[in-house]
Amino acid sequence: MKTALRGLLLAAMSVPALASAGLDVEGYARETLPGASMSAAYLTLRNTGNSARSLQRLELPLHGGARVQIHSTVTEGGISRMRPLAALELPPGGEITMAPGGIHLMLSGAELRAGRKVQLRLYFADGEVLEVGLPVRAITDGVHHDHG
Repeated sequence: MKTALRGLLLAAMSVPALASAGLDVEGYARETLPGASMSAAYLTLRNTGNSARSLQRLELPLHGGARVQIHSTVTEGGISRMRPLAALELPPGGEITMAPGGIHLMLSGAELRAGRKVQLRLYFADGEVLEVGLPVRAITDGVHHDHG
């Protein structure tokens, strides 16, 4: 019974987009390279509500010991570096779109395979907790090379 209920719960949470209390969330994660345990995920967060939202932290609930950090990429002196962010602020009517080379999530400690889903848990300052299942894309999906 518990197994069946857990399966139904996971299936219900495994949609790539989620709307809750004025917040829409969608996105994807990149697969990890064989033998590696680092990857990235990219979300689009839309605040359709009337009050500001603050994303405080994230978890990979089905991967014990795995970590998720919010990062931004900054360029200093021609060198790009990742910097951790403590939170993401989303004003009413605002939208944040994460992308390679910008704001993104760093996932560590979990092997992710293309064609599967990864569960992500989002914690907001107001106490709301959302779970979303992100599709895992191949590392080469959407990669374009310009050898100009």
